[in-house]
Amino acid sequence: MALADIRHDVVLTLARTHDAQHDARAALDHGEDAEKVVAAGELDFLARQDALLKRRLVEIDRLTAEHRTTFAWFRQEWFSLMLHMERWIAHG
Repeated sequence: MALADIRHDVVLTLARTHDAQHDARAALDHGEDAEKVVAAGELDFLARQDALLKRRLVEIDRLTAEHRTTFAWFRQEWFSLMLHMERWIAHG
């Protein structure tokens, strides 16, 4: 996958994360007790995902200026795997 495509996917995922954070905050502010508990857990997960995606954008921007190496490819694949695994663990 091209680095530009990966960056595009990360930006889209970051936008979806921000939308989900907005929805979770609304549920935390105005929901029932059970909804607030779920929303608090979701906000915690989304905050970690947001930080991870922002770090990934910085890394992609840095890699754009660097020479393409096998190690860089491995890091990209590892990041994708870990993102999907965390999503799978968090959402069962």
